[in-house]
Amino acid sequence: MRPARTITPLLAALLITLAPPALAQGMPGGMDGGMGGGGMGGGDMGGGGGPPGGGGGAGRPPQPPKPIKRARFDKIVTDMFRDADTNHDGTVTLDELHALVEARRAAIIKERFITIDTDRNGSISMAEFTAWQGKMGSAASSEDAATGERNGPIAEAVMPDAGDDRQLAALIEPLSGTVIARANTNYDAGISLEELLAYEGKLFDAADTDHDGYLSMEELRPRDKDGQRMRRPGGPMGAPAGGPPPCPPGQSC
Repeated sequence: MRPARTITPLLAALLITLAPPALAQGMPGGMDGGMGGGGMGGGDMGGGGGPPGGGGGAGRPPQPPKPIKRARFDKIVTDMFRDADTNHDGTVTLDELHALVEARRAAIIKERFITIDTDRNGSISMAEFTAWQGKMGSAASSEDAATGERNGPIAEAVMPDAGDDRQLAALIEPLSGTVIARANTNYDAGISLEELLAYEGKLFDAADTDHDGYLSMEELRPRDKDGQRMRRPGGPMGAPAGGPPPCPPGQSC
């Protein structure tokens, strides 16, 4: 009988970093709600044939998102800065950012290795690795997924934490080396919180046309080449008929 094949820790670490995330993502827009918003009935295909735009008469229509307050926007930018300012000196440098990213990468690799090494013997056998890949389903056979996402399996930046508010998150650029270079207006060793708030706030200020410190859904609606806000297709009179919210100004969706 041949001995069981094992994967060395170095090779395992490489395979783990290249593997796709284990959590399956839902289908964009969802099969549950995308068919029902514009007159097909409820969320399901057989939703009872309610009036156009309705949900089969059973459920309340989705509520429009609340306006985005500048104070909340600034808080998320501030939290992102504090995450990156690991020595708490009021400045975020490239060295700090790179060290933080590497530390997070090492922690994730270690966590994945422990997950795969089910017998806890410090090495990964072919059976253990195959079982782990099998749990990923179809993602394991995807060549694109196997090489990681566009920015790699671990982001090379500090991401804004806006919870479930996708529009707010889309307004804030992740804190990366590029942002440090662009926001560093006095060209010193790094960026201050004031520099980051000024840099990130330009997009908010450009969209806040009435200068009230809030971004309404009307202000977030994309504009055409003449500067006119475009109407959203789908629902009656240009109203939304389900699907994702409008793309924030300055973003490509």
